[in-house]
Amino acid sequence: MSFFIKQAYILPLYFFIPVLTAGALVEHYDAIRQHASEITLTPFYDAKLILNGGAILTGLSCITLALGILLKLKLKFFLSAILLILFGISMISNGLYPIGNPMHGFYGMGLSLMILPFVVCYELKTILLDLKFYTITLVSGLLIFVYLWSMLVGFDPSAYKGLTQRLASVVIFGWLSYLAHQVNVLSLIRKNNR
Repeated sequence: MSFFIKQAYILPLYFFIPVLTAGALVEHYDAIRQHASEITLTPFYDAKLILNGGAILTGLSCITLALGILLKLKLKFFLSAILLILFGISMISNGLYPIGNPMHGFYGMGLSLMILPFVVCYELKTILLDLKFYTITLVSGLLIFVYLWSMLVGFDPSAYKGLTQRLASVVIFGWLSYLAHQVNVLSLIRKNNR
């Protein structure tokens, strides 16, 4: 059960190593101007395989994290777990379908991430009484929300959409890794206090 949570400590690596590796394999790919998913539209088979594998691994890690926290915290984390599982499914879908296909992102299911940090704060309010956790989570939630909203309404600058995606991904996967660490620390504290 603890492994389900701890595996997410390196969640950012599951995302970034394949993205950076695949980008390096694609001729004329510009990580500042292009989304990572644009690699799926190129003829570079190895790059697509690496990128898609990373997206699937990232999605599976998110689902595993959600199940691990759900097993630890039971119903106190139920809605957050559902939202995280939905995001994980959308990441797996990103790895199975190329950009442009409505199944890429599973019809926008990944937008569940927009409210996840806020729901986590609400559900953990009586369990985790660490002001730093709430501050980091709320700031991350606000940044994630603004990024996804700006992408939806077309405010994400097209000349820098790759850069903004990478920066948002640092926040998204960094925060999920931080969440895993905090829940693991919390469960150790609770275990030692028994």
